[in-house]
Amino acid sequence: NSYNLDLKIFIPLSLFFCYLLWASNKYIKFEWLENIRNSPQTFHKKSTSRLGGIAVYLSLLITAVFFDQSQNYDFLRTALLCSFPVFLTGLLDDLKLDIKPSLRIILMVPTPILFFYLLDISVESLSVDFLDFLLQQEFISLVFLIFAIIGIINAFNIIDGFNGLLLSYALTILVSLILGYENENGMNWLTYMIAIFFAVLAVFIVNFPFGKIFLGDAGAYLIGALIPVGLIKYTFDNDFSPWFVLAILIYPVTEVMASIARKVLIRGRSALEPDGLHFHMLVYKKITKRIGFKKIKQRHFLVTLIILIFNFPFMILANYFKTETLILVLICFWYVLAYLAVYFILFPKHIFKEK
Repeated sequence: NSYNLDLKIFIPLSLFFCYLLWASNKYIKFEWLENIRNSPQTFHKKSTSRLGGIAVYLSLLITAVFFDQSQNYDFLRTALLCSFPVFLTGLLDDLKLDIKPSLRIILMVPTPILFFYLLDISVESLSVDFLDFLLQQEFISLVFLIFAIIGIINAFNIIDGFNGLLLSYALTILVSLILGYENENGMNWLTYMIAIFFAVLAVFIVNFPFGKIFLGDAGAYLIGALIPVGLIKYTFDNDFSPWFVLAILIYPVTEVMASIARKVLIRGRSALEPDGLHFHMLVYKKITKRIGFKKIKQRHFLVTLIILIFNFPFMILANYFKTETLILVLICFWYVLAYLAVYFILFPKHIFKEK
C-alpha cells in the first residue's frame, strides 16, 4: 500500500513542481531565475531552470508530512530536516548568490551532525582493527561522518554535469538496492529508498534527454545526502560489510579523488577551483570529436548512457557480495583501475606541460 502511495503522490507532485519551475524560467523574467553561466562546466546555450532540487525536496516533504498515516516515513521526515542545511546551501547558489566553496563546506557541516544525533547514523566499522577502535570514540566517529558525508555530497555535485547523468546514477543505485533487498524487517528503510526513487524519477523524466529542467546544486546536494545516509543505515542495520557503502558509491568517490589529484598535483591549482576535465567531460569531448553529433542533447544522451553502462556492473557485483569484505575491496580496486585506464586515454596530454 505504501508503494501505491509513492506512485500516486511522489511522481505527480514532483512533475507538478518541475512544470512550475520550467514555466517560471520560461515566462517570468527575473535575473535570479536566469541560468547561463560562464563556467567550464556549462554546456547549455539557453537559460534552463536549475531548481529541480525543489521538486524533489517538496514532493518528499509534502507526502511524508501530510499523506503518511502509518508512520512509514518517520526516517524520511527526519532525514529531510537534517538535509535542509545542504539543500539551502545549494539553493542559494542556484539563485545566483555567490558563495565561496570554503563557506559552502562550512554551511554543510550541520547536516552530518544532525544525521549523527537525530538519526543515529555513524560509520561503526571499516574492517580495519585500529580504525575500528578509533571509530568507537564518539568525537572521532562524528568527525569521520562529517568528512564522509560532505565529501560524498560534493562528489555527487561534481558528476551532475549532463542531462540525466547524476539522476540516472542515483536511480541506478536505488534500483540495485531495492532489487537486492533481502530483509523483510525494517520496511521503514525500504519505503525511504522507494520514495526517493519516485521523486527523483519525475525530475529525470523532465531532464533526460531534453534538458527542460536541471537538478541544480540544491538537488545534487540533497540526493548526495539522502542516498548515502540511507545506504549507511541499511548497511550497518543488516551487518553488511562497511566496504559495501564504498563499492556502491565508488564512482563519485573516485571522481572527487581524481579531481583533487589532478588540480593539486598536476595543475598546481586549488582543489576547490572548477575545471572542465572531469571524466564525463572528457567522454563528451571525445564523442564530439569522433562522432560529432550536431545536437548537444544527443551528446549528453550518449555520455550518460556510456557512463551508466560503465558503472552498472560494479553496482550489481557490490550488491551480490555485500557481506564479503575482501571481494568488495577488490571491486573498488578494479573500478579505480578501469576508471584510471579510460581517463588517461581521454586526458589531454598538453595539460602535463602546463606550468
